[in-house]
Amino acid sequence: MPRPIKSILTIVAVTILLIPIALTVLKVSGHSPRPLVDRAINALPINLTSTVGLRAAEPAVIGHWPPVSGQKFPDLVLADQSGQTVHLSDFAGKFILVEYAAIPCMGCQAFAGGKQRGGFGGFSVQPGLDSIENYSQKYAGVELGSKDVVFVQVLLYGKSLSAPTQAEVEGWAQHFGMDREDYKIVLRGDPSMLSPETYEMIPGFHLIDRDFVLRSDSCGHHPADDLYADLLPMLKTLARE
Repeated sequence: MPRPIKSILTIVAVTILLIPIALTVLKVSGHSPRPLVDRAINALPINLTSTVGLRAAEPAVIGHWPPVSGQKFPDLVLADQSGQTVHLSDFAGKFILVEYAAIPCMGCQAFAGGKQRGGFGGFSVQPGLDSIENYSQKYAGVELGSKDVVFVQVLLYGKSLSAPTQAEVEGWAQHFGMDREDYKIVLRGDPSMLSPETYEMIPGFHLIDRDFVLRSDSCGHHPADDLYADLLPMLKTLARE
């Protein structure tokens, strides 16, 4: 066997042996290997990773991410709670309330319905905070999850603060009663969407109008639009037009 080929095979063999050891060390030390794996997968060519089923061949986002107020909303191409691929643009022509969530986020757990159903995944619920569905009825007079107002949760971070697993998305949807048939959809965030800027969007909400334009941005702890004074009243006004 030529020496270069033998050297390459040796490197491959050693790498295969070291990977499980490295993952075990990370778990024992209390550091989840998931974020590292996500970043590694996301750095690979999409035609390679989609072939072996690590991520979809379609891009997760078509357009500018994060979204920009007053501009067309990017088309999110993500798996829903049933594992089916959803194009957010399929709901163009309707009002869409998008909620961004992370499993460890206490506020996200509350907005999702933690006050009524308890926390998901063993995480706490922020006290004194009701569900966005109840707030929508109170401040907008609108029931989320209908042919006119589609409610979409984008679960960006799983328990390990990396992109969620499909099992986490399914579990979250089941726990909080998000039913696809009722226009209540949970989308699985993709590693390519994660960044410090995305992290600062949580907990947060975006209101998309019938023209698929972002009309109100109430994301993060210092939102451009207040959820109760701006976004939900705007939803009330738009829904009556």
